[in-house]
Amino acid sequence: MQLGELWLDLLIHFSDLCIGGTFVVVFLRLRKSRSAAGLSLQTLATVVGARVLHLLSHYIGLHYRPNVLPWLLYPFIDVVSACIGCALLASFCLYYYPSYEKDKDNFGIHIFEKFELLPKNSPLKSSPMVAASFLYAVVAVLALMWYFVRRSQHGFWVSYFCCYYEAMGAVALIPQLWMFHQDKRVSPLLSYFVVLTALNRFFTLCFWICYPHVFLWRYPDNRGVQMVSETLNLLILSDFLFYWARSKIRGDAEVIIGDSSQMV
Repeated sequence: MQLGELWLDLLIHFSDLCIGGTFVVVFLRLRKSRSAAGLSLQTLATVVGARVLHLLSHYIGLHYRPNVLPWLLYPFIDVVSACIGCALLASFCLYYYPSYEKDKDNFGIHIFEKFELLPKNSPLKSSPMVAASFLYAVVAVLALMWYFVRRSQHGFWVSYFCCYYEAMGAVALIPQLWMFHQDKRVSPLLSYFVVLTALNRFFTLCFWICYPHVFLWRYPDNRGVQMVSETLNLLILSDFLFYWARSKIRGDAEVIIGDSSQMV
């Protein structure tokens, strides 16, 4: 039993480490290239925001409580990850923003253009704030819809907080994947940003799969919903993961999106 409990503790620990790892590889990418080209500010801000929100789970008693590993290890890793994420976001805005390709980080702008919500030739069409407003509107709506599916014993606001956090995690990388498909080529360090996020989802999914096999008399009400959620998150990333694996097998220096035979 204790070995199984240790395994569950490690799965959550590995999941948290992967999120911290995403910030490290993005920081290394910025330092190495001296440029923010190819990096989505929408995605970075959303991932950092989700990590900061995650800290509240310790305060309101929603975070996983380990059975074997020291409890202090979990809030320590989360605080360190959140601090690294905030420092990374600040560094991006202060030092690398001039090289930021905001014209490509336009996921959501097309909705405003289609319904003519922005004036023609307006500088707002290339504003990351306008694009982000669409992203966070989607998060708010998805969170509300998820609230009616996800079971919880808590009140509305705590439950909605959980749903909002999970919705942020689900859509956070979509702007980054959108940029990848415009550039068609992704540097190795930036690709690890997605791979580590996928590993975070994978470890969390493994946790929910293994849970009833360790605690035979426990069955969380939301286990099935969480497994579906993590599976969907992995499916969102699966397209890029395919190209990443293909590039690794072929020995490509970069991850090539799409048909590599058509790349110049």
